[in-house]
Amino acid sequence: MQNKKKLYRTISIVSLLVMLIALVALIFIFAHIYASGQQYQDLSRLVRMNSRTAELSPEPEPAQPDAESSAPVGTPLPEPETEKPEPVYASIPIDFTYLDEVNSDITAWIQVDGTGIDYPVLYDDTKDQFYLNHNYSKSFTMAGSVFMLGVNSSDFSDFNTVIYGHNLINGAMFGCLHDFEQQAFFDEHDTILVYLSDRVLRYQIFAAYRTDNKNQVLSFDYSTPEARQEYIDRIFTHEVRALFRPDAAPTAEDRILTLSTCIGNPAYRYLVQGKLIEDTPGRYEPEE
Repeated sequence: MQNKKKLYRTISIVSLLVMLIALVALIFIFAHIYASGQQYQDLSRLVRMNSRTAELSPEPEPAQPDAESSAPVGTPLPEPETEKPEPVYASIPIDFTYLDEVNSDITAWIQVDGTGIDYPVLYDDTKDQFYLNHNYSKSFTMAGSVFMLGVNSSDFSDFNTVIYGHNLINGAMFGCLHDFEQQAFFDEHDTILVYLSDRVLRYQIFAAYRTDNKNQVLSFDYSTPEARQEYIDRIFTHEVRALFRPDAAPTAEDRILTLSTCIGNPAYRYLVQGKLIEDTPGRYEPEE
């Protein structure tokens, strides 16, 4: 009887220790994720500050003498020049000059309609996926970064550009991509914005689905229009957690943006994909 009591007591103590260790680990993870979220919120605020507005304001042009008053009497006046229309620029609220000082690996800034996704995009050309567990300041964090790999061009010119982010339990990073599993949310939100230092890219979301964990760039052939169309057709065959906008389907001549996150099972990924519909020259205009 005594032996049984000792055994039960030992099991209880071990169980309690395991529970305490698990609790401490969970607290550590949540604290780590929270701290990472605060860092990104601070960065988002800093890159939208208008502290550089004065530096970026163009110098006023010197006043030109009035042609009519300065020309000698009898001199024919020059024909007035035809005014050229001002080029149209999209507003870029992100200060990429500041971001380049923070980390030259920051290649873009991404926002997804209806979500909390509002992050810098890190360009990771390492072989060990450095930004999988490092933030924009290159500090270790389990939350990682939103990043793209060196198999893609950093200017988003490829047929299929893939951006990765962790599926965090609080919805941070790419965790809120799973909102697109709901039909109502998918129907109401269809825009991805990508800011580059001199351009604004607008994508229309046409698909959200679970797929296998194949590399979306290296595992498929995009070298010919036929191969690209085969990939597009494959997208619409998915059935698990799959929602589509067939009327917004891309063609072999379009460019696709793929947002990829984990799903709790390493054999699968969850993708949200958009078709490029606008590529507009842009310039920095800080928010008021």
